[in-house]
Amino acid sequence: MKYFAIILFALLSLPAWSQAAADEDQQARLAEIKQRIESLQAELNQVRSQRDQLLKDLEKNEKDISELHKRIDQIKRDMRSRTDKLQELKQEQQQLEESRRSMQRRVEQEVAAAYRLGRQEQIKLLLNQQDPQDIARQLRYHEYFLQERSRVIDDYLDTLTSLQTVSTSIERERDTLDGERRQLQDRETQLRGAQRDRSRTLDKLAARLADKSGELQQLKNDRSRLQKLVDEVGRAIASLVSPQDQQPFAKQRGRMQWPVKGRRANAYGQRRANGITWKGITIRANEGEPVRAIHRGRVVFSDYLRGQGMLMILDHGDGYMSLYAHNQSLTRSLGEWVESGDTVARVGNSGGLTHSGVYFEIRHRGKPQDPTRWCR
Repeated sequence: MKYFAIILFALLSLPAWSQAAADEDQQARLAEIKQRIESLQAELNQVRSQRDQLLKDLEKNEKDISELHKRIDQIKRDMRSRTDKLQELKQEQQQLEESRRSMQRRVEQEVAAAYRLGRQEQIKLLLNQQDPQDIARQLRYHEYFLQERSRVIDDYLDTLTSLQTVSTSIERERDTLDGERRQLQDRETQLRGAQRDRSRTLDKLAARLADKSGELQQLKNDRSRLQKLVDEVGRAIASLVSPQDQQPFAKQRGRMQWPVKGRRANAYGQRRANGITWKGITIRANEGEPVRAIHRGRVVFSDYLRGQGMLMILDHGDGYMSLYAHNQSLTRSLGEWVESGDTVARVGNSGGLTHSGVYFEIRHRGKPQDPTRWCR
């Protein structure tokens, strides 16, 4: 939740989305919202026991893993782009080389022709006892011939220069690509280390939660933490104005796509072994798979929340929100608008899960809704 309050405060102040008057009362209200969120952050992040400290360690481990995944994805995208550029340069080099060979033959022909004509050709024309108009015409032809010869040679020299430039660019691209490969190897090594740290932290947490009461208390704390966040965000964004072309969320009931393809591990409202009921649906999916927005909306939370891992919350207007938890990484930032089907995160197991998947909720004015009534 780092920087959440500050950025959300700035978001509330954007004139493009808010019609709030710039008077002192409005500014005071916004400052109060900012203060409430900051207080909530301090409360949610407070370390109260050794178990909470382990959860804090887990948060750090999983944030490190998320950042490393994002960096690795970026390096891979850069490498793909660099490889495509290298391929284009090689094709250009091949075309230039073919042009160079063709031009070289032309230049050799021009040089041979010049040698045959000799440097005294113009003088010979003048000394010949011919009609002056014929002499003038032949001199012009000779001049055109020289200009064409000069152009062929200039084109040849330009091709050689371009070929050298492309060859230099190819070497530079290869060096950069080699550097990115080394960066990728370093980041993957760091990722394996961070994953080992996370595994050790999870083992310690499992020992602390060996009894059912400890597990139940943690689940209750996680649910309470999420509810507080949703309520606070809902109050904070209540005055934000949606664009005129925003399609009402309610009209898409039963027609939206699920955020990710996979097996549903539970049903909405299903009672868990510890007595708590599910307020959303967990969808099992492969790690790294894209998590997609179910409807156009604005990102109102994009950060780590204890118990939910890397969490994305979208505001769809009219009090509707969609939540995507336990992600590997988040691909959109606070305040961004996303369209239906846009990738907002990557499937993961953050928040202490031992399997990969997405925990998905739909809420209206803070209250959970059955996702199966909205998605098909």
